[in-house]
Amino acid sequence: MNRMRRYLSLVLGTGRIGIACSAIWGATASAQNPSPLHSPVDVAPSASLAPDSLPPNSPVPPCDIDLSKPGQMADIISNVLLREKNKREVRTFLDRAKGKFATGDELLKAAADYFQIDPKELTQSVEHWRHINCKHAAIPGYAVPDALRERNDAGEPSTGGSSPLPVSAFAADVTLHVVFHEIGHAVIREFDLMVLGNEETMADAFATHLLIEHFPDRAVGAISARVKSLMIEAEEVPRDRWSIRGEHDNDARRAFQIAALAVAADKRKYIAVAELVGMTERDVQKACDYGADIHRAWRRTLAPLMMPAGKISNEARFRADESMRAFVDAGETGLASTIESALQGFDWHSQVTVEFVQGSGGANWVRSKRTISVNSEYLQRFIDQGKKADAQAVAKDLIQP
Repeated sequence: MNRMRRYLSLVLGTGRIGIACSAIWGATASAQNPSPLHSPVDVAPSASLAPDSLPPNSPVPPCDIDLSKPGQMADIISNVLLREKNKREVRTFLDRAKGKFATGDELLKAAADYFQIDPKELTQSVEHWRHINCKHAAIPGYAVPDALRERNDAGEPSTGGSSPLPVSAFAADVTLHVVFHEIGHAVIREFDLMVLGNEETMADAFATHLLIEHFPDRAVGAISARVKSLMIEAEEVPRDRWSIRGEHDNDARRAFQIAALAVAADKRKYIAVAELVGMTERDVQKACDYGADIHRAWRRTLAPLMMPAGKISNEARFRADESMRAFVDAGETGLASTIESALQGFDWHSQVTVEFVQGSGGANWVRSKRTISVNSEYLQRFIDQGKKADAQAVAKDLIQP
């Protein structure tokens, strides 16, 4: 409690609004004054340097990392806290810190206070991990960039291109619901739909409804995977620390709402999804009552926005980096073709694009570009969750009589 009070007092004391940008914040931060972290500090060398590391006296390659920006600082702090310090509640902290700090240095000091780490120690760690998301050659004294390490581990040439993203049915299913969520934001904004409540909750409902109503063959898999993904993330934070702030509901609440809307559409078909979040028979009955109204509202709202039967929109675009083609094309009905089909079903008045790109960050709709971007780091997170979900399923089978 004292730790949180110190953190909140520091937040309120800044009196400035930062520019949100990071794997969790999902937008681009504006430039600030150079950070004091921009100069190398005395840090221990990386435990393992890649074969193509630069010689010690070589010039540092061009790099656009600017830790004066709170968004870029958040990316590096996240890596430090999770991978070096083994801290929990990282996402909770960054969610609460969103928009509260004008510079990366202020964010770093707040993180040091919240997680009770010596500020000098955290500064050194952040500098050591500075290039972890870069694509250039490894630099002695700094952590080897993840992209470079992955290529070396795969025995691939260390220059040019990025290693292919592993194929994962679970991750593809989660991603389908995530992309439909972002399409929901696009539909709301491009067609000027009335927002009478939380838009994030609306977008979750849109994604769930669109799957159930228009892609029934993919619906069970995608909704189940998304609910499992959210529950995995919820379990990473103690229940008494589940956030009640911000535009997004906490992960467990989102999972429950998605499951409730699914079971409302077809109790028999989606009862297993309801069980994932521990819904009781009474919960299911209530969901069927109010969920039916939500589905009806979406049917009536979307009907005038859809293309006529048998026609597709010429304003829909889909593209993916070469390293992600296997991921989006895998399966009898690939992720790419399903997303394209969904996009082409709406009567867009201007071009709308979904792109899968290499980079840190999540998935977001950018109105100015009319583009939904999905970053490789986000997909890797779902791939890792798929492995965890498989392990949980095996453990559950072992303890059942």
